[in-house]
Amino acid sequence: MRTVSLARSAARHLLRRLQRKPRTVIEGPNLLPTLIKVLATFAKADGELLEEEIDSGLGFLRYDYPDAVYSELRQLFRDALHEKQDLNEMAQKLADRLGDERKILLGVQLYDLIAKAGLKQDQVIAYYSFMSQLGMAAQAIDIVYQLNSDVQSEVAIYQAGASPLEMVSFGHPDHADVALGDFAPEERLNAYRYGDLVILKNLSGRNLVVQGRTLKPGDFARLYNGQRVLIDDQVLAYSDIFFYFNAKKNVTLPELFVAVSGADEVRLEKNRSRDSCLQVTFGLRVRVRALKNVDAVLRGIRLNQRIEVSATLEDKILFHDDSELDLGDLRRRARSYGGRFQLKTSKNEYLVSNNPGLLQEDDILLAPGTGGDVLLKISCDYDRREGRLEVLQSDRPILVRGVPVRNSAP
Repeated sequence: MRTVSLARSAARHLLRRLQRKPRTVIEGPNLLPTLIKVLATFAKADGELLEEEIDSGLGFLRYDYPDAVYSELRQLFRDALHEKQDLNEMAQKLADRLGDERKILLGVQLYDLIAKAGLKQDQVIAYYSFMSQLGMAAQAIDIVYQLNSDVQSEVAIYQAGASPLEMVSFGHPDHADVALGDFAPEERLNAYRYGDLVILKNLSGRNLVVQGRTLKPGDFARLYNGQRVLIDDQVLAYSDIFFYFNAKKNVTLPELFVAVSGADEVRLEKNRSRDSCLQVTFGLRVRVRALKNVDAVLRGIRLNQRIEVSATLEDKILFHDDSELDLGDLRRRARSYGGRFQLKTSKNEYLVSNNPGLLQEDDILLAPGTGGDVLLKISCDYDRREGRLEVLQSDRPILVRGVPVRNSAP
């Protein structure tokens, strides 16, 4: 009785502190004790938890709170380990009070706990049962498949109507989507996305730094907008990772053109002109295509006409006078320019949105920063050279030739 009383007192004290502190987490502070009890239930399935394993049991929470608050969360977790919990009751409490994004995050966190304990049958059954009561049955299947798979090709058949995590891998050029530093073939950093939720898993043999804290090999962390990952001497920002997710979906990849004068003056162009010498397209890799002979080298390859080189953002185009063009800087400029989109004759319907989660391959992604979701559909008749715009969702006027569109317009 004394342990339970102390736990309740600690919980009340913690809630008062959390209500005074700015937080980046989604759930209200009144849900934290329940979430900690859920984590403790899955963490102690194999018996008592060792002291050094408590941080692992608390998972993402150790990155979301200052040290002073986190130390109190650890104490609540210790207390919960000695209490009997009702998973069904807790699932019912959380089902209506957590958003889908937070449920997915919790699902990943619980999967991590049962995976470290060896994915025992009773734990897996409890996991699926708990996620089903949260209304996330199909998503739980996808989480287990994706996080338990070491296959890079991601050839998978998902449940109809499910929302699997998108995944982008960083590492060795021959074994990952995005080339990263001096990673060995077996080392990777995996990023998973669900809506605006971005989760990282360190599959390398080195310690990474996320939100100023060490992300050990095998551990997960959540990354928030504006935050960065430090990988040795390389920095990977949240915005960079989001860009690579969109690039993997192949939605409106940014590009620009480079013109080089006889006096070796470099000019960047939004559209191709007669003076354009290089076409630079940014996706999972950087593709540089020489439109004319250029007295320059990229990755040791001379940029003669029709030569195309695959590069990374860390590479530079080196000119004969020892001047250089940084591809990372070029991408920043390309993204600020906006762009025109080449429609493919093999595709006669396009979705257009500022939310990449609403788009499929080759659809058109609007620039970020626009508040509220915009979703449009463009239908094309290439033979008649006609098209129609349909407004599916928007909280602001959409104009065609200066005229507001009510439902659709030619």
